[in-house]
Amino acid sequence: MQDNLEQVDEHVYFLNQLYRDFLLPEILGEDNATILYWAGKRIARHYNLVAFEDLEEFFQIAEFGKIVKVKEKRASISFELSGQIVVDRLNSDSREFSLESGMIAEVVQKETGRTTECEIKILDKEQKVEILARLS
Repeated sequence: MQDNLEQVDEHVYFLNQLYRDFLLPEILGEDNATILYWAGKRIARHYNLVAFEDLEEFFQIAEFGKIVKVKEKRASISFELSGQIVVDRLNSDSREFSLESGMIAEVVQKETGRTTECEIKILDKEQKVEILARLS
């Protein structure tokens, strides 16, 4: 059973890598990050992700990694994205997490009612991604 699950995980990772880390950047060129960010916002709207719990569940199903709310301040909320899929992507030199940050921005905006934009920071040592949602 474990071998079958590992094969499924490898298959899903391969497909994600093929599309997100190879094909889309080839098609979108220098606009890749911007388009993926806005696509993430659109995905959150399409799937009616309106709360952090919805985002957690979606990230788990889509195998984007584990998303955790780390710190909440008046003008920002800090998130960490981690897990084996994130480690694998970082180890393969994939540093593009704009799709995820767009989704986070949209969900935070819906939850707070405030305009939100996200910034991405790769934490190489910890092999995690920090996403800072800034609220206006």
